[in-house]
Amino acid sequence: MELKEYLQAYYTYSEKASNIARQLGFAGIALIWVFRGTNANELLVPRELILPGVLLVLGLSCDLLQYVSGTIIWGLFHSMKERKGLGADEELKASSWLNKPILLFFVVKIVAISAGYILIFCYLLSLL
Repeated sequence: MELKEYLQAYYTYSEKASNIARQLGFAGIALIWVFRGTNANELLVPRELILPGVLLVLGLSCDLLQYVSGTIIWGLFHSMKERKGLGADEELKASSWLNKPILLFFVVKIVAISAGYILIFCYLLSLL
């Protein structure tokens, strides 16, 4: 397999992981909503589901930040190179550090949503 094919595989899997994590984040919040209770017209979420909810919201926030940071980083990179007079077809290299914030948000997103689901799973097991 050529190197560009490995890069394409990376893009495919990271995009799919992002889409699944986002869907799981929303579904997890909906699941927590199902287990809420009421007390004198006040909504109550079981204490055991507060941390999983926070983790799911953190994961979804990192999902947004991953794409916002990528937009800003690569938009600024493009603008700076364009102002220097580089053409659209010109070959150039970018520092690998430019992708670090984007990758950090990706990893935190996956870890936070996974941890939230582990805690939800533990809660559901405790109900058995």
